[in-house]
Amino acid sequence: MKKKAYLFVCLALVVLTVVPVINCKLGTEKKGYQWWSRTVLYNFDFALPYLSNLFYPIGISIDPNQAIIGKDGWLYLGDQEANTITVGRRGANFKDVKTARTIGFTTKAWEQWLRLKGVSLYRVVICADKSTIYPEFLPDWARPTTASVTDVLLTNASPGLFIDTRPALIAAKSQFSEPIYYKTDTHWNNIGAWVAFRAFTMELARTEVGLRWLSEQLISVSKVAPRSGGDLAKLLWMKDILQDSEVSIEIASEHAIETEQYDFETGRLTFSGGNPAVQAPKHPLLVKSKYALNQKRVLWLRDSFGTSMAPFMAATFTETLQLHYGLTDPARFERLVNTYKPDYVFITMVERNAFGGWLRNVPP
Repeated sequence: MKKKAYLFVCLALVVLTVVPVINCKLGTEKKGYQWWSRTVLYNFDFALPYLSNLFYPIGISIDPNQAIIGKDGWLYLGDQEANTITVGRRGANFKDVKTARTIGFTTKAWEQWLRLKGVSLYRVVICADKSTIYPEFLPDWARPTTASVTDVLLTNASPGLFIDTRPALIAAKSQFSEPIYYKTDTHWNNIGAWVAFRAFTMELARTEVGLRWLSEQLISVSKVAPRSGGDLAKLLWMKDILQDSEVSIEIASEHAIETEQYDFETGRLTFSGGNPAVQAPKHPLLVKSKYALNQKRVLWLRDSFGTSMAPFMAATFTETLQLHYGLTDPARFERLVNTYKPDYVFITMVERNAFGGWLRNVPP
């Protein structure tokens, strides 16, 4: 027993000696702390990639609250983001039903308010969670129940106001040789974004007669290339260790889609040329594309799932004013509607955030 205690003390002393030396050698920094502080000197971040790489092959996550390791190398969000795993496993409860009814009421109220402002169409598009589309790669203990909170939400919403992309995405899994979501990221890839966008526009076509839509014949996979790990790999300190695939899609058109991006509040041109993906804007961003299929102005509240959808949106509508819904309260939303005067208002929202704060807001 004494030998074990002696060995433990020796190892502890070695660690206490070596870790500061490593951090000094690496020039480790931590915002708000001086280099000689204990927080910097005894920072173990340098070891986390090695620990994660050690445990990854046997399915053990070094931070399961942020990301869990599924089958065949698939990574999924943990409970830190909207209790994703727990909510999926337990399914809907009475509180969820009550919240769904509230959202159903407020969504209808927004539609009526927007009609008074001259907006002819308001739709909320539910972007499916990765675990909804690929539950088979989740660990067995994390598999979601069949009665989801999203089902409860759609049941309590007014018909037509919500567009559910889940059926189209599930059906598309067997139609492509590549996955439609990234294995090491929370998001869909370009194929998944196209499938969801196509489902979205086909629903719009039911009521918006006379508009033109991108067809499947105009979309083709142009290239599949390797890429480094995504946001989930980064959470496990393995972004540069794990590999994923990037699927590039080409949109055929009579004229090449050339976009311009403007800071809506200042009018300043921030980008010109091509039709790239657009990260979720923190400030109102106006995207113009004169060769789009329809001369329509769209106010688009979105999140990061809209990044890969942005080129399809630009090919379809001549103007889209984009902003992350998480940075938009009802007062700011009202100002944008009054100033921009859109024809359509769309919200694209990832499934796990649908019960969050924005959809429970009421109109002014």
